Amino acid sequence: MYSPAEYSKKIIYSLSKLAPALALIFCASAVLLLFSAAPVNRSQIAKFAIVCYSDTPISEDGVRGIKDGLKKHGYEENRNYKARVYSAHSDSAALNGIIDAVISEEFDLIFTISTPALQAALKKIKKTPIIFSSTGDPVGAGAGESFTRHAANVTGICSLSDFSGMINLVGEIAPAAQKIGTIFCPSEINSVLYKQRLEKAALEKGIKLEAVAASTAGEVADAAESLCAGRGVEIICQIADNLSAASFTAIIKASAAARIPVFGFVGSDAKHGAALSYAKDYYQGGIDSANLAARILKGESPAGMPFEYISKTTLIINKKAALSGGLKIPESVCRRADSIIE
Repeated sequence: MYSPAEYSKKIIYSLSKLAPALALIFCASAVLLLFSAAPVNRSQIAKFAIVCYSDTPISEDGVRGIKDGLKKHGYEENRNYKARVYSAHSDSAALNGIIDAVISEEFDLIFTISTPALQAALKKIKKTPIIFSSTGDPVGAGAGESFTRHAANVTGICSLSDFSGMINLVGEIAPAAQKIGTIFCPSEINSVLYKQRLEKAALEKGIKLEAVAASTAGEVADAAESLCAGRGVEIICQIADNLSAASFTAIIKASAAARIPVFGFVGSDAKHGAALSYAKDYYQGGIDSANLAARILKGESPAGMPFEYISKTTLIINKKAALSGGLKIPESVCRRADSIIE
């Protein structure tokens, strides 16, 4: 047994031996904390990369939204930040080369637009913050286990469409419709997911989905003609993916020849001949991405930032295209529209 005085000496002696190790642990923890939460020095020019997989209205709206959103937070392009926009032009090999170039440039933040762009970035970029948008299934793309448990350097905006809302519109506008159609791309995980979600929402309302696969732009034209020829499709509800967005005119051409109206999941679809678009606002998705970026630039770690959904869905009606497809849009639907093309 030790006396109280002897026991105190033993404790002091033990702590003195541990002091160097404890100091080392404390310093290492402090360095890691500073590394994960260090804000970008706004007196310097920040460098941002925006990586797009394809040249589509979705990508264009996303880039505009990112830049406008950054401006709202005080980031002026060419004044306190520079942005380089990359496009792979729907070429996977080119996309991988872009990611290698992005790594060598040492950007402060990397924005990705589309699922393929996010997937390519996830494979090689482990430290630089990645902020995704226009991605329907970030978990399926490999960004994490859930919206709250994900890769430490990743956060972003999910663009999952409102499939039940679209089917409800079909029911209001064409209550007798029994079959709708869509074209999907088997190599795009978001496209496969969207097709499945649309089918589920349709079946819940007693409507059958006819889905035709296409893997190239040339196949989209053939798939659209097939969808419109003798399959009993009454409305084409075209899901949003990179392939169909880039080849939408082929879908409109085939549907117009068959007098089958098109309902689109991309905001610009109504402007390009669809009877209506009921779509996540990809421009708003870019703004939402910029809001996340502003938090990271102030020192917040993306590891603690849950994924979010695009904060706005828009309904745009093209009355002329609807009439050409044999539809009259009810006034109850028109009153809810964000925009009407006469």
